[in-house]
Amino acid sequence: MFENYRSFFPITSNDIYVNHAAVSPLSVKVITAITDLLQHLSTGQIDLFSLFIERRAELKNNLARLIHADVNQIAIISNTSEGLNWLVGSLTWKKKDRILLVENEFPANIYPFMNLQRRGVELDFVPVHDGKIFPDDIKKFITSRTRLLSISFVEFLNGFRNDLETIGKICKDHNIIFSVDGIQGIGALPLDVRQAQIDFVCAGGHKWLMSPQGCGFMYIAPELHARLQPVFAGWLSVKNSWNFLDYKLDFLENAERYEIGTPNFIGIVGAAVATGILAEIDPQNTQTHLLNLGEKLIHGLTELGFTYIGSTEQKEKSGIYSFTGTDTENLFKFLNSRRVHLSLRNKALRFSPHFYNNDEEIEQIILLCQQYIRR
Repeated sequence: MFENYRSFFPITSNDIYVNHAAVSPLSVKVITAITDLLQHLSTGQIDLFSLFIERRAELKNNLARLIHADVNQIAIISNTSEGLNWLVGSLTWKKKDRILLVENEFPANIYPFMNLQRRGVELDFVPVHDGKIFPDDIKKFITSRTRLLSISFVEFLNGFRNDLETIGKICKDHNIIFSVDGIQGIGALPLDVRQAQIDFVCAGGHKWLMSPQGCGFMYIAPELHARLQPVFAGWLSVKNSWNFLDYKLDFLENAERYEIGTPNFIGIVGAAVATGILAEIDPQNTQTHLLNLGEKLIHGLTELGFTYIGSTEQKEKSGIYSFTGTDTENLFKFLNSRRVHLSLRNKALRFSPHFYNNDEEIEQIILLCQQYIRR
């Protein structure tokens, strides 16, 4: 089924793109939608606010399908960092409150919480063991003052997929807010926010959601929504926003209250198309495909002497596959010169294919690595 989508991505004609954990290429359908919008904004009807409302609703509906949420619980924002700062800023904190984080997380899921230390909030870090995070370790670090846990859906360095359902139960049992940085998993893997008892999720759209940069979203569960006091207010965050001069700060009842002003209209139009494709494919199908591609990659590169640094457990794998070995920096340059797009993270080669990548591309990557070794 995935071969039918390859024509959406012109980069496949000359390159092998397996760098979706960094930033994804835009499909021709996304480009067409954006180009049409820009044409309207240049020579047609310039004020397209009604079209924005339609495309925003379409985007939210797609995102709700991808994470099994209600549309009214989703707000469109710019990126992961913005979402986490909304969470941090909209809660009331007391001195000596504690937040539980995880070692080796991407900084976007660390700095917003570090910023609370100047207000007397304290941080604890769950250790990582050989790239894995164990729920039992999380339990050990919970104290009577722990108010929130924030963790990634998928760890960016080695692709380890956290057991969100088990962690969600731990948080509920201890009355802790459960926050998830979803950027490395949503769009590639299934996620049910209700089943995992997640209170808050945010993600930028430019990785696995295959959307323009600067357009992301956040999900807020009803119980958490009732506890948040928005740190910012804007003309679009209130009821009757088009009644300009009544100056009534009456926040909208749903997550739309966090969409405070003029949005990234271009990004929303592109993201609506991109997420529509992903919802049509179904994350369950994407996951199966990515795990199969990963198995081929792991087998081929370990045969060549590279060390796979992710989990060998199927339920802990994602779309990210990282490998260490000798001379990885030069091999990275060699693969780039052969038009293979990947990342080098902490001297590890990080491959992150998506649904439109195929077996032949993985075989070609393995062959190129073999050629480099035997040169």
